[in-house]
Amino acid sequence: MKQSLLLFCMFCSLGLAAQHETLFNEFDIVGAFGGPILEIGSINGTIGANVGGGGALLINNFFLGGYGINADYPMVRVNGLDYNTRFRQGGFWLGYVHNDYKVLHLYSSVRMGWGRAQLRREGSNDFSDRHFTLTPELGLEVNLTTWFKLALTGGYRWVNGIDVLPGLNNASFSSPVGMLTFRFGGFGPSTWNWDD
Repeated sequence: MKQSLLLFCMFCSLGLAAQHETLFNEFDIVGAFGGPILEIGSINGTIGANVGGGGALLINNFFLGGYGINADYPMVRVNGLDYNTRFRQGGFWLGYVHNDYKVLHLYSSVRMGWGRAQLRREGSNDFSDRHFTLTPELGLEVNLTTWFKLALTGGYRWVNGIDVLPGLNNASFSSPVGMLTFRFGGFGPSTWNWDD
């Protein structure tokens, strides 16, 4: 009986000494941000600006959120008629910022979204197709204030799923891109004091 009691106590003490591990126990939500995104790229060989915005939660040096971008490009001629090109996308926005407490630091992200490409004439959507877009980017970010950061990056917009727009395909919408991202928010426990 004494041996059983001793074994039971040893087993319980081992259980007390073990740490309870979880997949996300080292992650802390340290802030949140939102702001506009300006993406310069080309569609069908024409360079233009795509404008949108996004927001995310900061989890240590990573962020996770969502975005949306819209663009209107010049005319495409189909069967002798001119159509405006519209390109929309939205989805998930993931990123990593290295040494974000320094004035100038490394910034990277990837946007993964879905949307619609359209050829429009006189307000009607004559041709429309859905697509998937993946846009990784890498560059530098500068801390302008404790609550405002500005990133200048380069990347590539990869588009898949365009197959019913006349005269256009995935390559017409895929393009190297340059991006300007404005992030406004609280970037850590010390930045939630808005009296700075």
